Amino acid sequence: MQNEITKIQKREGNVVAFDHDKITTAILKAGQVLKEFDKAQAEMLSDKAVEMLNTLYGTRKSPPRVEEIQDVVEIILMKNGFVKSAKAYIIYRGEHKKIRKAKQELLSGKTTKLPLSINAIRVIANRYLRKNLKTQKVLETPEGMFERIAKALAHVEKKYKVSAQKIRQLQKQFYEVMANFEFMPAGRTLANAGTDHPIVSNCIVLHIDDSMDGIFQTLHDAALLQQAGSGLGFPFHMLRPAGSIGKRTQSVASGPVSFLKVYNRAFGVIKQQMRSGANMSVMRVDHPDVLDFIHCKEKEGEIVNFNISVAVTDTFMRAVEKNSKDLWMCEWNGKKMLPRRVKKDRNGIVQEIKEEKLTAREIVDEIVHAAWSNGEPGIIFIDEVNRTNPLPGLGRLEASNPCAEQMLHAWDVCNLGSINLDKFVTNKKINWKRLKEVTEIGTRMLDNVIDITEFPVDRVNNVFRKNRRIGLGVMGFADMLFQLRIPYNSERGRETAEKVMKFINDKAHKTSIQLAKGKGVFPNYNLSIFKKKGIKLRNAALTTVAPTGSISMVVDACSGLEPCFALAYVKEVMSGQKLYYTNRHLETALRECGLYSEKLIQEIAQKGSIQSFKQIPVSLRKVFVGSLDISVTDHIKMQAAFQKHVDNSISKTINFPNDAPPSDVLDAYMLAWKLRCKSCTVYREGSRQSEVLTLASKKEHETSSPALDMLEHPTNKCPECGGKLWAQEGCLSCPQCGFGLCSI
Repeated sequence: MQNEITKIQKREGNVVAFDHDKITTAILKAGQVLKEFDKAQAEMLSDKAVEMLNTLYGTRKSPPRVEEIQDVVEIILMKNGFVKSAKAYIIYRGEHKKIRKAKQELLSGKTTKLPLSINAIRVIANRYLRKNLKTQKVLETPEGMFERIAKALAHVEKKYKVSAQKIRQLQKQFYEVMANFEFMPAGRTLANAGTDHPIVSNCIVLHIDDSMDGIFQTLHDAALLQQAGSGLGFPFHMLRPAGSIGKRTQSVASGPVSFLKVYNRAFGVIKQQMRSGANMSVMRVDHPDVLDFIHCKEKEGEIVNFNISVAVTDTFMRAVEKNSKDLWMCEWNGKKMLPRRVKKDRNGIVQEIKEEKLTAREIVDEIVHAAWSNGEPGIIFIDEVNRTNPLPGLGRLEASNPCAEQMLHAWDVCNLGSINLDKFVTNKKINWKRLKEVTEIGTRMLDNVIDITEFPVDRVNNVFRKNRRIGLGVMGFADMLFQLRIPYNSERGRETAEKVMKFINDKAHKTSIQLAKGKGVFPNYNLSIFKKKGIKLRNAALTTVAPTGSISMVVDACSGLEPCFALAYVKEVMSGQKLYYTNRHLETALRECGLYSEKLIQEIAQKGSIQSFKQIPVSLRKVFVGSLDISVTDHIKMQAAFQKHVDNSISKTINFPNDAPPSDVLDAYMLAWKLRCKSCTVYREGSRQSEVLTLASKKEHETSSPALDMLEHPTNKCPECGGKLWAQEGCLSCPQCGFGLCSI
């Protein structure tokens, strides 16, 4: 029909072209909820709505407002007898009005045109937007945040004699990839780029000298870096085992775990005062105190400011594989010794040290049972890590950052950023051209982050500037597969992972080569593997896959390379009404095949999975799988597929059902090692006493759920460190890094 209206006025005041199809879509969605009418009827109702709009506003000078159009849709639904759909539409409008109001409150009265959920705005406002320190009033919009970051990173180019025109072009590109949710730098960059705060990088590994001076000098440096919000990693196997006699004082050493607890307490004090970063403690499996280390977090709530990982060697894993009956020997200062159990009093003073005659298999069983019980320790395959060490001239890699995706030399740093793969599918095909462009832009942005970063520890500044590591990663991979209609747990899924990650890795390296031509190679180039290869790079390493907790919540995508946690879930909204949400790609698929209904979504939310719903086609059930629908083997195979084309490592959780036996954990470790993964982190559902429950079937959440009210994008991972989130007193909090968000 002929339409007299050509423009509409959005809520923010901007005028855009009128789109008849959007009215049809809105009406169709209202009808599909209760199955009151089909697409043909929706088109008929849409025509009637446009006819009424023409009558009411066709001759008015100002275009109709969005609210006026929605009023007409309500009237048309009522007049044509679709009362239930009209009521559902009214409720929908009411809830979204409340959400818009809540967004404005979070932004201190400001608005945004970006398609951000209330949860995304809460994360941004709480952590990244500039505020008045006294009143905590937000001073910038999300758009302003991206403009601040884009300007700060683009203006780095001035020092390299880049033209003003090129800098303006880069600033525009930097802004667009963020505002389009195609690429997002990590949290420290979002918060600090373009401000007076010079810390805009994320992960650091520190060295610990085996002396009292060295231990507390590192703690001093770590405290300054924690204060600035940096995530830290420590190789505690550098410290002498418990019972050793000190050369200078002839005192008895209390062992690495005692000092781990000292660090933990210190970081806890810092966390009480301000935001602090997360931490990782690593110990090699051939350190004599490895048994003490394995069990140091056995009691839930102890050493809450650290993740822990055991660095296992190929020699150890081969002994486990063949179930060797030889006793496992540890080593300290060239002396072979048996692993020991350390008994201490409540003050940490060593009371007894007992040597244990254990095989490698018996030791790995202790690791397995600890991880099966509460998810820790994790495993680092340290020999595989060092086989791909890009800087062998700096020595061995000994430890990682808090989530194990960055293996770094002592005092080295890596700044992170991730490409949102959800945004690179058009008509069920990957948009390779745009993916190439965004990879190039993201690589340049992260390289520029290095130039505007200044740490409060000189040793860190001296090392990271010489290596210029960056960690370009991905998020939204599961969303990409949903759109491509490829199962995550399939050979095609893994082939897609390899193809996409190889493409990103190759383009990032080519970009680094181009940057080196204009800006120079990284200063430690002569100590790298690239010198022998004759490849001149700007950066010692370029790719990694981080947890992307908070930034994936901002862009509403699945985190990192993880599968979707829950395909549907329930949320109690501000009016007390329960609303059921579904993964938007699943919703699209259900609507396409005419199956979408409110009742079906409620039923899916009860289970979090669609695998038992026989009315849903098998083809969709194969594609739309969640984390617990996927076997442990397929989880690990996907991690290994990505690892083939990632310079550094990968943060990935291998999810187990609650009834999985400990032997399954050992099988997972063996497979990850054989497939040349660099780490393996497992989590058995419900193995901790306190954790976030996101499925409607959990009885605790059937009456009131402040945690779910806060979370529109459910995840069992901390947005900052990737650790396990806990629901406590109406808030979500992370015992690892102190991250917390509460209901408003």
